[in-house]
Amino acid sequence: MIASEHLSGVPLLVLANKQDIPDCMGVHTVKPIFNQNAHLIGARDIMLMATSALTGVGVDEGIRWLVDCIKRNSIDRPPRNREDTL
Repeated sequence: MIASEHLSGVPLLVLANKQDIPDCMGVHTVKPIFNQNAHLIGARDIMLMATSALTGVGVDEGIRWLVDCIKRNSIDRPPRNREDTL
């Protein structure tokens, strides 16, 4: 799915949740996994962010980043046709 041509240029936000747990998989561990699969992800804005839904750390920042990308894409990458907006 991530390699779909329909998702080309669509921003990808990956939230590394559970960062409040001491033995969780941190961003430094998750990032190499995505780097190994960069050829599948393609050219797009990508953010990998450490979060804790329990404490709220990183959640607002991630949502703000995604909203900013969507706003930018609405100008730089408008829908191809009307059906894409439904």
